[in-house]
Amino acid sequence: MSLYPFVLAIALGFPLTGFAQFVDRGEYVEVLKGVKLCSNFTLDVKSGIVDPEKRLWRVTSKPRANGTQTVSAFVLESAYDRQSGETSIQERRYEDNYAMRFKRASEHKDMLLMISPQDGQVEATVELCRKTK
Repeated sequence: MSLYPFVLAIALGFPLTGFAQFVDRGEYVEVLKGVKLCSNFTLDVKSGIVDPEKRLWRVTSKPRANGTQTVSAFVLESAYDRQSGETSIQERRYEDNYAMRFKRASEHKDMLLMISPQDGQVEATVELCRKTK
């Protein structure tokens, strides 16, 4: 019976660990390595970006001393298999390993701004990718 409270504590605490994807570090935000970030469709359509729902970024490094992290950009493409007749969505890398800083988007909850360390321009407004079927 003494094992029951221990298992219950682990079961309740485990889902909470999945929410710590972003850690505030002063002005900028640290994003965990391996996190997928998706373009926010509504915000990027307003800014004139073509097909924002088909873009995503994967964080591929831990933060460096200068606050940058490496990201790789992907585009989602549909692929048709002629043998089975099935269509699937696949990720294709279109830009590999470049530095980026992340900052909280103050006017949009749970979203981040991807900021170029070279010129300080905002590349995209992103959020955690939602799982799709």
